[in-house]
Amino acid sequence: MNVTLSQLRAFERIVRLGSFRAAAQELRLTQPSVSQRIRELEAALKTPLFIRRGPRVSLTAEGHALIEYADRLLGAAGEMAERFQTRDPLKGMLRLGLNESFALICLPDLLRRLEQRYPGIKTSVFVGDTGVVSRMLDAQELDIAIVSEPTVGAHVRQEPIGRNKLGWFARADFELARDILSPLDLCQFHLIVSPPTARLHATVTKWFAESAALPQRVSTCNSLSVTMLTILHGTAIGLVPVRVMQDELERGRVKLIPVSPEVPAHRVSICYQISEFGPGLAALVDLTRELVAQHKLFI
Repeated sequence: MNVTLSQLRAFERIVRLGSFRAAAQELRLTQPSVSQRIRELEAALKTPLFIRRGPRVSLTAEGHALIEYADRLLGAAGEMAERFQTRDPLKGMLRLGLNESFALICLPDLLRRLEQRYPGIKTSVFVGDTGVVSRMLDAQELDIAIVSEPTVGAHVRQEPIGRNKLGWFARADFELARDILSPLDLCQFHLIVSPPTARLHATVTKWFAESAALPQRVSTCNSLSVTMLTILHGTAIGLVPVRVMQDELERGRVKLIPVSPEVPAHRVSICYQISEFGPGLAALVDLTRELVAQHKLFI
């Protein structure tokens, strides 16, 4: 089937304007050219689309079915043209990468505000750890991302937006052997941390190694939400960003374990493709900073 956008545009204009003549005038074509496009469209679809009664036309049943498809395809084509003519990812589909801290706390607000400012915007959201999001940015599979200590090429710009404070958490009834625990003290417990692709995994590995400590039992989980549930159920002690546990801490459901030395905070950046930067992305960067400050997400 070889259906073209020019054929669908001619069909759509005839339906909206009511005649071949009016469609030809709007499209700045001759009436025979419009008729030829419709004949080609009908041949490609192997069905008549119009019932012709002199200058007046009406749709067949198949013509009525086609108009919905035509509207969607022509709309998508228009969005695609605007997206690539303006080089603005906020015109059409925005490919957004997020660390889970930002996703859990700020994403609903971000999507709501984007929709208010750009009613036609569509978003494709990927939530992942540093390694995966960095690779996607490098491969230009994301337009913009919030990521901890990314490793990206020169075609991606990084703007720091704060530091993600990390803490060891246990269920509220966990009893401390002493007021402040060392890495050696924690080694005897079941621990849960992010997988090796995450920056947090490298951080915690180095934290233990610098104290010559080797944990006896370490589980990994690529979902921050599931890790939080594991901590809440008392299955393991977990290292997670302090901000995402704030509500549970205030409810008295978890305990922040004081440790020495402290686990270093992660530098968080907003990263975007330099080739796409313009007023749209600049506004999104400003909005992201505003949400981070409003929700007190990073330090």
